[in-house]
Amino acid sequence: MIRFLHPEALLLALAPAAFLRRWFVAGPWPATALRVVVSLALGAALAVPTVRGREEGRDLVVVIDRSRSISQDAMASIDELLDRAAREAGPKDRVGVVVFGRTSAIESAPTNGWHRGPFVRAIDGDGTDIASALDVAAALIPPDRPGSILLVSDGEATAGDAGASARRSARRGVRVDAVPVRRKAVNDTAVEELEPPSETALGEPFQFAAWVRSENAVEVPFRLFRDGKVLVEGRRAFRAGLDRLSFRDRIIEPGVHAYELVLDGLDDRVPENDRAKALVRVAGPLRVLCVTPQGREDRLTRSLASAGLSVAVVAPEGAPSTFDELDGVRAVVLEDVAAGSLPSKSLGILAHYVTDLGGGLLMTGGRSSFGPGGYHRSRIGEILPVSLELREERRKFALAMSIVLDRSGSMAVPVAGGGTKMDLANLGAAAAVELLSALDQVAVIAVDSSPHLVVPMGPVVDKLGITARIRSIESMGGGIFTSTAIHAAAGQFAKAGPAVRHIVLFADSNDAEEPGDLAKFVPDLVKAGVTVSVIGLGTDRDSDAAFLRRIAADGGGRCTFTADPADLPRVFAEETIQVAKSALVEETTPLAVRPDLALLGALSGLTPPSIDGYDIAYAKPGARVAIATADAERAPILSYHQAGLGRVAAFLGVADGPLSGGFATWDRYADLFATTVRWTSGVAASGDLYAEATRRGHEGTIVVEAEKGREALLAGVKATWVGSSGEPKELALRRTGDARLEATFDIDSEGARRVVVSTASGEVLRTAPLMMPYSPEFEPRLDSLEGDRQLRAIVEAGDGRLDPATGSLFDGTREGGTIRSLVIPCLVVAIVAFVLEILARRTAWRPRFQAGVLWLRSLRRRSMVATATATATATATAGEPRSSDAGPALDSATGPASDARSTEPGLPPTAVPAPERGIASAVDRAKAKRRR
Repeated sequence: MIRFLHPEALLLALAPAAFLRRWFVAGPWPATALRVVVSLALGAALAVPTVRGREEGRDLVVVIDRSRSISQDAMASIDELLDRAAREAGPKDRVGVVVFGRTSAIESAPTNGWHRGPFVRAIDGDGTDIASALDVAAALIPPDRPGSILLVSDGEATAGDAGASARRSARRGVRVDAVPVRRKAVNDTAVEELEPPSETALGEPFQFAAWVRSENAVEVPFRLFRDGKVLVEGRRAFRAGLDRLSFRDRIIEPGVHAYELVLDGLDDRVPENDRAKALVRVAGPLRVLCVTPQGREDRLTRSLASAGLSVAVVAPEGAPSTFDELDGVRAVVLEDVAAGSLPSKSLGILAHYVTDLGGGLLMTGGRSSFGPGGYHRSRIGEILPVSLELREERRKFALAMSIVLDRSGSMAVPVAGGGTKMDLANLGAAAAVELLSALDQVAVIAVDSSPHLVVPMGPVVDKLGITARIRSIESMGGGIFTSTAIHAAAGQFAKAGPAVRHIVLFADSNDAEEPGDLAKFVPDLVKAGVTVSVIGLGTDRDSDAAFLRRIAADGGGRCTFTADPADLPRVFAEETIQVAKSALVEETTPLAVRPDLALLGALSGLTPPSIDGYDIAYAKPGARVAIATADAERAPILSYHQAGLGRVAAFLGVADGPLSGGFATWDRYADLFATTVRWTSGVAASGDLYAEATRRGHEGTIVVEAEKGREALLAGVKATWVGSSGEPKELALRRTGDARLEATFDIDSEGARRVVVSTASGEVLRTAPLMMPYSPEFEPRLDSLEGDRQLRAIVEAGDGRLDPATGSLFDGTREGGTIRSLVIPCLVVAIVAFVLEILARRTAWRPRFQAGVLWLRSLRRRSMVATATATATATATAGEPRSSDAGPALDSATGPASDARSTEPGLPPTAVPAPERGIASAVDRAKAKRRR
């Protein structure tokens, strides 16, 4: 029996009949009939017809707990279980895998011939939601197909009702089995809580406690760390149950400080909870953090300090990569440092610090900043008030670039956030192409063990088409043959016109093969005017890193390594800007003040000197320009804007260096930069507004209060929760008093939490960070057998078995129903009928029985004509007068009749039938005319 998933779509089959009535009736009737068939078939396809059938086989969905409480030793036994499932599956059985923690993901849908592979789906491991994982697994088994679920877990759920999910599966006929993952049955001693104050004054003594829970009485050594250094150590006997340790401390440095208590030497069931962390903020003057080349103290840092700002100076490698390092910082200055010289997480953390925590940022120019420094297509580039693209009007020469992309098997590895390494490499090459113009030429080659030309060398006139072809490149296995790749790239320059010629080789630094003749060929390329740069995915310590560095050195180019595939678009863009050499102006240029300078602060009477060079950039829409070049370019030398909750300024000149020009001796230097940094630091909330964040267990609370009489300040107040990764989440504040707002939020994973309060006028107030002592997955449990009991309850609710025997994973019926879609047959019928309709309409084709009907009609018509002719002849003969009687009189009266008689002597008169009259004959004549 045919069923339709969307029967309402059948009404669409009537649409052509309603709106195209003339089209339906035009032409011969076979064409009309075929049009009806086309309409009905398309309507049926849209309704999704299905038919039920019978099919053998059984589905098994393995649901694997990958929360943080599952140890690596347990993962080895899980791999063995998966191999067992693959062995026990019959030829028509299917195996699928779902992984879960706090979230669930489908690792692989049920398939025949399944074999274990690496886990690639990212899940949140700071929790165990068995219920949602069982629901996801049950949804993978079709309703009419027999199947079962195999749960592999420790059973220690932190969310959901797993028993209810198992009962829902059992009602469908899907059995739920379980295999327990157990830790060793020994004592568990845990640091349950570490409780220093969330905030304290600079130099003020304070006391705090740590709570330790143990199943048995134990005596163990302990150590208390502050900021990674041992503060207190000793040995303590703990009673069974809950016991307390007390500590005292005093901190003389402002900022956020991390405490960690560690219990040593335990043979423990859950070793992860033998240590606990907590954070303390020490109030003090907010600082300005300057990141300078080699961590130098120069005129800029000294000028800021002389203006009364608290300044800290670090080298690029010491730039902050966590929010804890930025907690006591009001603004960050990046002074001529390259993006690639900063720690890998710094760019993202700094961007979130500005947009979500209300921090400030000033970037100054130079050879290692802005475009030349690799900030295009970076998180910092996104929040700057200037854009860093290359524009054709500033180009001095054309560029012919041959890009070679590694598409070997290693590039198929999935990456965080979805996609593969290949996808991000494609985005990197596309970022390079997007920077080029019609002045330039580009070729793109994908290489594994042989080259594959994706984009032949030609002008960059269709960027969308070129980048679309680049993004379609897929990993095809094998390794990258480096010599083959560079030879293929060099061959493309035969099609290039006059231009600077450059090869960019992208390769996995652990999988670059075939050195071939590159030791001779690459230097020969340089002599011919072709340079070679290398972008390596990995680190400079990988197995093939030295080989790739040698290629770049011989090719007169750069060798850049990045271990983060997400950083590839930025690295490709940096390489393109460096080769184009159109991102820095090196000539003396006068400057002029613009009206927006007044909005930065008290800078009246400012007359800036000329500069000897500056980075090329363009003011973004909405950005304010305070100082610009006094030439036709009007380049935005000093610009600024609001970015989220924070503020960002960009100085395209060199703050301290050979290209500083008149700024090196300018007497208003400190005024300009100190005022700019103060502006980026933002406006702290007034003393009439107070905010405090606290934690109790897994729940955090933010309270915002206003002084009496200042309740109006609470209007428009917003609170944002920011985790350690930087992703913000707005909190729903509710009024709990005339001058009080409050909100609660879950703290259900490891890492610090910060709440930022902002007002309608742009003021920002940061609270002290909150932190769980460790992941909720490692919390001590009063009942060590709780997980086993939970698993037993799940299998009882799901009519299953605990720890099923070998060879029994696929036990149960193997015959079930299946649903087959008839959409494809309907579309085939529609296409065939449509083609036949065209033929019938063009050839006026009619079936043979219709031709027979027309032949019979013509015979009948000829018979009628013959009868009429005979009657007319007989009548004329009987009434014909003699020639002597009528003579001329008859001839004149019956002229037409005389025309019908034969004029040949000796032959009888012949009557010619008169033409037929009426509507039928007119229709026949019209049809005949159309056929002709």
